[in-house]
Amino acid sequence: MSDRSKVVACGAGFAGDRTEPAVALAASGLVDAVGLECLAERTLVPGLRARRGDPEAGADPRLERRLRPLLPVAKENACRVISNLGAANPAAAGRKIAALAGEIGCSGLRVGAVVGDDVLALADKIEWDDPFDGALLGAHAYLGADALREAIYGDADVIVTGRVADSALFSAELLPILENDDDALAGATTVGHLLECSGQVTGGNFEMPDGSSLSARDFADLGFPLAQVFSDGTAEIGLLEGAPGRIDTLTCTLQLFYEVHDPSRYITPDGTLDFTGVRFEEIGPNRVRVTGAKFRGRPEKLKVSGFVDLPGFISDIEIGYAGTHALQRGQIAADALRMRLDDFADDDIRIDLVGLDSTLGPASPPPANRVPEVRVHVSARCPDATIAQIVEDEVYALTLSGPAGGGSVRSERRPSLAVVDGLLDRALVKTETVWETSS
Repeated sequence: MSDRSKVVACGAGFAGDRTEPAVALAASGLVDAVGLECLAERTLVPGLRARRGDPEAGADPRLERRLRPLLPVAKENACRVISNLGAANPAAAGRKIAALAGEIGCSGLRVGAVVGDDVLALADKIEWDDPFDGALLGAHAYLGADALREAIYGDADVIVTGRVADSALFSAELLPILENDDDALAGATTVGHLLECSGQVTGGNFEMPDGSSLSARDFADLGFPLAQVFSDGTAEIGLLEGAPGRIDTLTCTLQLFYEVHDPSRYITPDGTLDFTGVRFEEIGPNRVRVTGAKFRGRPEKLKVSGFVDLPGFISDIEIGYAGTHALQRGQIAADALRMRLDDFADDDIRIDLVGLDSTLGPASPPPANRVPEVRVHVSARCPDATIAQIVEDEVYALTLSGPAGGGSVRSERRPSLAVVDGLLDRALVKTETVWETSS
């Protein structure tokens, strides 16, 4: 193990994650960089739509709420903040962050906005997995840690990006200390993968087979992970002292395989990783040593996610039934809706009962006890607003012309959109860092 090391931490694992853990990690004085992973397809699309109407829009709308309490403590403790809060417009996000920093007294803060993931102009060069109809709303390539190199070596206090691999938000900070060895980069990227989902590696979303888990108080105050990473890519993952949570071989193993289809060939922009030799060793309470990741080559093409505007809407409606015979009334209501809406193709409509078969479908076991309440859920792909209204009206009609006691109707209508994947020659993707400094 090398003496050279850095400590990186995860302060957010999704767009709406809690804000307090990032502040605690930055305020600890132990962390060199805190990563905020806040971007997914569902959060990028609203940014694309917003940017279409306003060239200064498109960043994550939670940017100010998340960074206002974090920037002062991060600056005071020389903790770099790295995040994909830039969403569909990292350059505009950089300007917003610099302005916010000046407003709250963090003058002289250097902000590096990494741009280049937007590859819509290269759409005709992307090898799409499947053909599609409709207009591309956007196309974004997954960048790796290399795209953040200029900002890292340029001593940015805050780095804001658009679409990068989640792991790169953490491994980029480690580039200056890593040995010139591919397996060291594999180790650093693996650490990023372990950290990227915040509380998921510290006991969140975790339950033992006997049903035991952390307490409600532990979940309410759950600590987020940090990792001391050494120059050879090995690491020790843990929690701040006193922070509630659980880090052990089980939580680390579950996170290691999260969203991984082939553990021997996990493809990231920075390299294809082999997890089959990864070993977890518990070296203390809530502290695990990580070793054994291997590098299996660097992909010459980058993954691209494209977003295609489709005609029509997705209509989601629910109606509730409660009390005596609630399940029976809910099942009758669902069957009545299937009869009323039988002109929909099977692939365009789904009707189920929340709490009974909405997740497992036909594999759902029969209810063991009398069900006190149930909600009938309808999701339909509608070609236009008129059809969407008809579906909503059919559900509302059950309040008068359906089983007794139907109510608490909830309806939502959203634009129809398809996500398409493809590959793009990485040599075609040009990135740069746009610098801002707070006044």
